Amino acid sequence: MVKTFSMILVLAGMAAAQPVGAGLKVGGILNDVLKVQNFPTFAVFNAEAHRHIIGPYVELRLPFGMAVEVDALYRNYSFTNAATKASVGSWEFPLLLKHKMLAGPIKPYFEGGLSFNRLSDVAGVSINHLTNYGIVAGGGVELHLLVLKISPEVRYNGWVFRGFDGLAQSSRNQVSLLVGIGF
Repeated sequence: MVKTFSMILVLAGMAAAQPVGAGLKVGGILNDVLKVQNFPTFAVFNAEAHRHIIGPYVELRLPFGMAVEVDALYRNYSFTNAATKASVGSWEFPLLLKHKMLAGPIKPYFEGGLSFNRLSDVAGVSINHLTNYGIVAGGGVELHLLVLKISPEVRYNGWVFRGFDGLAQSSRNQVSLLVGIGF
């Protein structure tokens, strides 16, 4: 039992000292990102931004509490009217510079950077821009639990373009709650 516990502590120390970390981000959107405009003369139209977000991340740890993180986050949208049903995928690729403020098992951090977005599977949906870009700002806390790093965070995205416009209009402001689970 003591040997097993000692081995876990040694492995946890080795994992924490590595300059590269990776894991999975899961979470959801906190605000409404689609606004539907129904007119009395048209059939009822519905658009839904599914709130879940999921994807991998990689982090390069730098000296002085700094890190560079890259994510590949996926979510989707659904569009329906009397005649058709369509779904659109959205891939978001944030490139972030992070600053972790304390040493120890609990590290508050703030982050900022750029994000690039690409819509996929857009058949049957009116899209203004298949690609988009914008700024990202956020903050959270990184918790070290043996070899795992759990990092809940709140993130703001400010997009340059509206991806959808017409009966469904997308917002350029997005607020997300994400939890990273990594090594």
